[in-house]
Amino acid sequence: MRWAMAVGLVMVTAILCVYAGLYHPGLTLEECLSRPAACDGAVIYTPHESTIGDIAEGGFTLRWGHREIQVRGVAPSLQRGTYVQVKGVFHKEGYIDALAIHVGRYRRLKIAASAVGAAIVFFLVWKRFIWDSTARAFTERGMGG
Repeated sequence: MRWAMAVGLVMVTAILCVYAGLYHPGLTLEECLSRPAACDGAVIYTPHESTIGDIAEGGFTLRWGHREIQVRGVAPSLQRGTYVQVKGVFHKEGYIDALAIHVGRYRRLKIAASAVGAAIVFFLVWKRFIWDSTARAFTERGMGG
């Protein structure tokens, strides 16, 4: 029964991935920069590791990797070097009109806190349970096996 549920879950996941790719493909910023005329007016989301570069009146420079693009739009708490995600309209001239700006304040701290929490849970599970290869399941330590 477990294997049937596992296979079913994998199949549902695969079907959802195919559906998302066919009907909601979503353009990336890289694709738009490589084909600007084809992407003019497209709504895009910027990469997750984007940071704020120079800040000017009415906008800022978005940086990711070694690339940069101008963003028209402002949000409270824009600071140089902080992580940001932008939903906006791409223009073939090489800029984005922001529809929504999310400034990821303390993003690295949040990731570190999550990693520490995951390590604590792993340690507690490791202390309490052990893998029983004959039963192919976790069992409590000291409970037979």
